[in-house]
Amino acid sequence: MKKILVMVAVAMMTALSVNAQSFKHEVGVFYGFESASNVFSLVTSAISAAAGDQSSFWGPVGVEYYYNVSPVVGLGAVAAYAGCKAEDDKTHKEDLTESFITVMPSVKFNWLRKKNFGMYSALSAGAMFASVKCNDNAKAADPNAKDETVTVFMFQATALGAEFGGEQFRGFVEAGVGEKGVLCAGLRYKF
Repeated sequence: MKKILVMVAVAMMTALSVNAQSFKHEVGVFYGFESASNVFSLVTSAISAAAGDQSSFWGPVGVEYYYNVSPVVGLGAVAAYAGCKAEDDKTHKEDLTESFITVMPSVKFNWLRKKNFGMYSALSAGAMFASVKCNDNAKAADPNAKDETVTVFMFQATALGAEFGGEQFRGFVEAGVGEKGVLCAGLRYKF
C-alpha cells in the first residue's frame, strides 16, 4: 500500500512539474531584413520624385503575441513598423518619407519542442497601412508628386523558425517571406 501511495505522489508531482513548464503565453520583439514594405519602398521611390536619390530604409521592427491553445498550435497577432527617407542628391534635403504600419492575425505551429530549443512555422495575414509624404521641393520638381495613404493586404509566411535559450526567455531566427522579412531575428518571453 505504501508503494502505491508513493507512486501516486510521484506521478502527481511529475504531472504538476510538467504543467508548470507548459507556458500558455508568448510575447516577442523582432527586427526583419528584406521585408515586403522594403520592396514596396523601392518601387515607390523608383517612380517618384525621389528617383535617383539616396534612400535609407529601416525595419520592420515589431512585436508579436501568441496564446498556445495546445502544445502544437498558437494563435496570436503580429504588429510591425517600417519606414524610409529619401534625400535629394543635389540639395541634400529630404524629398520623401514613407511609413508602413502592419497588423496581422497569426497562427504558429510548434513542430519541435525541447527544453532549450524549438522549431516552428507560422502564417500571418492582415493589413498594411502605408503613408507616403513628399516635401514641397519634391512637389515643385514633379507635378505628379503627392502625399498618399493606402491600405493593402499584407502577409508573412514563415517556413522555418528556430528558437533557443532558456525555458522562458529565448532568442529566435526565422526564414520566410512577407512583412517580417526574408530573415527575421528577435527575443521571446514565455509565461
